[in-house]
This record gives sequence, C-alpha cells and structure tokens, in this order.
Amino acid sequence: MFRPPISKEKYYYHAAKRFMMDAQLLRCRAAIHVEDKDDIVFWSTIFKHFRPNDRFHFIAGSRNEKGHETKGVTQCLKYIKYLNPKFFICIDSDYRYLLQERNIDINHYIFQTYTYSFENHHCYEEGLNDLCRRITTLPNHLFDFRQFLKEYSNIVYKLFLWHLYFLVADPKRFSIAEFNELASFEWQRRPDIRQNGRKELNILKNKVDRKLAQLRRAYPKADLSILEDKYKEIGLTPDTTYLFIRGHNVYDMVYMLNREVCKKVLRQAKDASAGTHPRVNLFGYRNSIDDQLKKNIQFGAYPAILKIEEDIHTLF
Repeated sequence: MFRPPISKEKYYYHAAKRFMMDAQLLRCRAAIHVEDKDDIVFWSTIFKHFRPNDRFHFIAGSRNEKGHETKGVTQCLKYIKYLNPKFFICIDSDYRYLLQERNIDINHYIFQTYTYSFENHHCYEEGLNDLCRRITTLPNHLFDFRQFLKEYSNIVYKLFLWHLYFLVADPKRFSIAEFNELASFEWQRRPDIRQNGRKELNILKNKVDRKLAQLRRAYPKADLSILEDKYKEIGLTPDTTYLFIRGHNVYDMVYMLNREVCKKVLRQAKDASAGTHPRVNLFGYRNSIDDQLKKNIQFGAYPAILKIEEDIHTLF
C-alpha cells in the first residue's frame, strides 16, 4: 500500500517527541540536542554545575528528514519550532550573538555560548597561568597568558570590526576565512614564548597593520565608530576580542603555547635539579594538556558565562 512521504515539519515534530520520551524513560529532566560529541563535555559540565540534582539526556546528532545521520548547528536549528522545557538545544553562538540574530535566545529554548564557540570559554584568561602546574606539577613563572591574550586581542580588534562590518555589508569583500588567516600566528610547531611572546605578537601586528592600511585606503569613508559602540554594549572590547573570534583557532593557539611553556618548565626543573628534584612527568603530559584545558571553565568570572547562568535560571 502506497504511503505518502511524511512532511519535514511532521518528521521533526515526531523526532522531538521521541527525544522527550527517551529522556523520560531515562529519568532525565530534559533532552538536549547539541552540535557534536565534543559539545557534550562542555554543556554537561555547565548543567552539572548549575543543576547538580538534575540529569539530562544529550543528543550529539540525529537523522535528518532524508534519513541521513547529521550533526552541527543547522541540524539543531531544524527543531526550533518544537523546543520546550523538556527538549531544547545548546549551540555555539558563532556570530549570532554579536549580530543579534532573532529568536536565538532562551525564550525560544535555545542556549548559546555567547562566545564564538565553547572552546573560547576554555581559553578564558583566568586559570590559564595555573594549567602548567596542573599538567606538570610545577608552577609557571615563564609566561603570562592573561597579558598575552590581552595584547593579542588588542592587535586584532580593529581588524575584527572591519570583518564584522563587511559580514553584514558584503561578506565576500572580507571573508571569514581571510580574517581567520590574518588573525592567526604563523608558527608551525613551536611558538617563541620569550618575552611573553613578543616576537610572535610583533609579527602578527605587522601583518594586521598592513591589512588595516589597505582597508582604510580602499574605504576611506567607512566609519566604524558606530559599530564599536554597538558591540561594546554586548561585550566586545579591545581586551575581549579573543572570546568572539573562531574558538578552534584560539584553542589551538592556547594549546600550543601551553605545550611550549610545559616543555620549558620541565627542562628547567630537570637542569636545575641534577637528579635531586622529585620525579616529574617529563613525557606523558602532552596527553593531559587537552584534558586540563577543557576543565578550565571560570564560573561567575565574565559576562558570557554569567549570561549562560542567567539563561539556566530563566528556564528552570
């Protein structure tokens, strides 16, 4: 007997109901659809901190209307009409928060990072200086991550404003890919951490300044002051830019800096001890940098994490 294909709307309606039923069977407070498996670690930590007595059923991917296993923010947003307190989604903001995209808010049962992605939260400046001790058992007296991220953010801030300007006006003139390339360091494997990364920061600044000069010549009438004021109101400043640019890039940058710091701290300890210092982890620490970095969530310390807390209190 011929059965007409189910509509897209009915498909996601029934899928949402199924997720809620699964959560109920598992005795969970709600079902939560996230973008990918990596997102579960971040969001489960968030909800465990603020809702320690609740359990949640996380879904890292689901089948689309054509039956294909799919993940990512696009798949999450396909459920937007069917979200409620028993089934909601958690997504990376990307540029949605800065651009104030409509309906992406807790009133529509959508949690967002308020930074570009969850990786930016792990790279928040407080706590990074202590990672070396947690990774190697030795303190970090070589490198100040807070100062480095502040200088990095100030270098790329104006360029980011230009990028946001064209993102709305004409994305092809200054693409996301081009901005990410310009805002990235050119080191291959070993960043130079001497003088708190001064050499690396100077190379980056020269590259960024050349692009800024090119943009000013090409668009002399462009006035970014209105954009600057607008974004300042929602948290984008010269010191916080690293929280709003592509999180994966920032995470890789912080990871590589940590790896170099740990290497040098261990090397100095080994040279100074000449066999008398207590045994330290010389080889296995590389596998734990990622683990320790993902534990760096500074609750209550900055606006983005406070907004997530506020959303949780609003929903529950």
